[in-house]
Amino acid sequence: MKPLLLSATVFAALLLPVASASAADYTVPRSATQMASARSSSAAIEGAGALARGAVLADGIDCVGWRYAIVKLEEHPSVVLYTATVRASAICVA
Repeated sequence: MKPLLLSATVFAALLLPVASASAADYTVPRSATQMASARSSSAAIEGAGALARGAVLADGIDCVGWRYAIVKLEEHPSVVLYTATVRASAICVA
């Protein structure tokens, strides 16, 4: 009977609403800059942006107001490769 009771408890916990942070909780500005390379400029920019966003969220913090800035974009024609450096910034929960 215990496994059934435990399953019912876990199921009930999944149905409960999760409390989200209020607007007052978003007070910490965070940013990160990352670099990525790819065969196209857009893929390099997208990859670097995703890495930068991941770096900001590395602490498991919820953030809003995301902004991205391309810091540098290089083309390496001899190997058909682009390298992008992107900065992501947001306002996060402390």
